[in-house]
Amino acid sequence: MKHYMRLWPDSYCTIVDGSKTVELRLNDEKRRLIQLGDLIEFENTKTKETIVCVVLNKICYSDFKELYQHYTPISLGYKEHEVADYEDMYDYYSKEDIETYGALAIELCKLDQVCPAILVDYGICPTCFDKENGNCLYGNIKDKLIYKDSKIECFFDGNPKAIGHTIISTVNHYKDMIEAPKELVVYIYGFAHKIMQILKKIYECESVYLCSMCDGPMNHFHIQLIPRYKDEERGSKNFVKKRKNYVLDQKKLDLMKELIKDE
Repeated sequence: MKHYMRLWPDSYCTIVDGSKTVELRLNDEKRRLIQLGDLIEFENTKTKETIVCVVLNKICYSDFKELYQHYTPISLGYKEHEVADYEDMYDYYSKEDIETYGALAIELCKLDQVCPAILVDYGICPTCFDKENGNCLYGNIKDKLIYKDSKIECFFDGNPKAIGHTIISTVNHYKDMIEAPKELVVYIYGFAHKIMQILKKIYECESVYLCSMCDGPMNHFHIQLIPRYKDEERGSKNFVKKRKNYVLDQKKLDLMKELIKDE
């Protein structure tokens, strides 16, 4: 979900330069709708410029006095020579409203600086975030997509460990195979069996290795199919091969799609 907020020029500039990483608001009904991974578009009240940030965390406090004790002045938007005083918030909100709603700290990261590792650290699934926000992390997979239905999607890895390196991912979020429904696990591995046979046929590899490495709280359940060719060593070293740049082979991509339909 995307939210919209207006900022005075000084506050806007500190977000742009990266020093301000916490936005302060009342914890009212409107702000309670904000969720981790949501986007906030801030508008400069003077210039009308905008910048988009990702919500990494939100913490409620009884008032701004308590909130100020947990953050550095710089992170709240103050400059080095300025004194941070929670009473500054009375310029924006009445004491009565603060007593009624409390204070909210919204921890932010500029959208153009966010990466999968940051999202995972804050308990946000990068795969789901990417899908919900225009493929801003991994890019559009149109030139890599092999197959998609209501349960799974299958596509070539954007940074493959081998030519033909393929990903099969669940559409809905499950952090690993243990969390996924049994029938979905059966379905995805049955589909993987089909894809492995097709990969061997099209790419003339000696074998196709299968692995699932979802080992964190915010992974998105997927399996990887990594071809091994005759000039490569056998064994687990194939899982840690140096990644390559993806190169579209439209002929092979189209053939993969055709063979899936025929199976």
